[in-house]
Formats: sequence, structure tokens, C-alpha cells
Amino acid sequence: METRWTRLAPLLGVVFVVLLGIDFAVGGNEPGPGASAAKVISWYGAHRSRVRISEYLFAVVLVLGLLFYGYLRDRLAEGSRGLAATAFGGAILFAVSGAVGSGVELALADDPARLSLATAHALNLVNDYVATIAVAAGAAALLIAASLAILRGRQLPEWIAWLGLVFGVAALVPVRNVGPIPAGIWTLIVSIVLFIRGRQTSPVSRTATAPGVPSGAR
Repeated sequence: METRWTRLAPLLGVVFVVLLGIDFAVGGNEPGPGASAAKVISWYGAHRSRVRISEYLFAVVLVLGLLFYGYLRDRLAEGSRGLAATAFGGAILFAVSGAVGSGVELALADDPARLSLATAHALNLVNDYVATIAVAAGAAALLIAASLAILRGRQLPEWIAWLGLVFGVAALVPVRNVGPIPAGIWTLIVSIVLFIRGRQTSPVSRTATAPGVPSGAR
């Protein structure tokens, strides 16, 4: 039986991607791994409010993302439970690595003037390298496993699966902040397709489950 959750859950992917884009815009372009410790301290000191808003918004983004990918896991499990579980595991790794990066940035923005040069430099490297690698791995696992599940179960058009495989490989490119881009584009497409398909099938579902209508009368 169709519920409001099954009708609206696909749109969580759209909201997730939109808010993630807003979060990146609010956060700004933080110093890269090659930045000096003095520049790191100066940048976070000048952007403390923006960083805090961005990271707390990111917490909301993570919750919405996990809700959507949990829904997607249930849909993909019709074709392969193992691949669906792997895809959701990639989403969890993606979320955890993003949370680690957010925590590090909050630490840098809390009171940058009190940080030593060595501490600021170390935290910036952790944010850039450790979190970035984990984000890339999580995004790739999500995209590749989900795409293989689609090819096996045909829950979505085949072209979405092939696009996901290409994006999954692209997510592994060792360039800063690349991983979330292909994952976000693919998620947006999947979210819209699932919502449209849900709207197209819902009238049929309501007719089939309408009370008082004998099956032989149709």
C-alpha cells in the first residue's frame, strides 16, 4: 500500500543535493594542503561564522542523505541485497568522512588564535587528505555498487547504471573535493526519476487497492 513516505522519500535526494550545494557555497574555499600554517589560522579566523553555519548545516545534510540512501537501499535490494548493502555502506563512509572533515574545520574555527602553527597545519592536512580520501572511497563504493544492483534488478533505467559506473570511477580521482560532485549529480538524477516513476504508478496502486471494488469487476 502506498504511503506518504513512499511518495515523498525520493525527493529527499533532491533536497540533499541542493542543501549540499548551498553548504559548499556558504563554507567558502578553505585553505588547501599546501597552505602555510599562518594562512590557515588567518583564514579560519576571518571566516569563523561562515564555517560554523556551514558545518551545522552539513549535519542536517548528512541526516537527509542517509534517509534517502536508506530508501534507495530498500529499492535496490529487490535486485541484489548484497550490492544494495554495499552501496549503503558507501553512503555511510561518505557521511562519516564528511562529518570528520566538518569536525576538524569546527576545531580550526573555534579559536584559531590559540592554535599553534604546528597544530593548525596538522589539522588542515587531516581535513584535506584523510577526509578527502574517505569521501572519494565512499562515493565510489556507493555509485559502483548501486549501479551494479540496478543492472541486475532493473529497478531504474539501464543508462542510469552505466552513468553511475562512470561517475564511480571519476569519484576516485585524487583531486580535492571531486568525489561529492559525481555522487551529487547521480543522486539528483536518481531522485527525480524515482519520484516521477512513483507519481506515474500511484494512480494504478490506488485503483488496485480501492475498497469495495471486486477484482472481477475490473
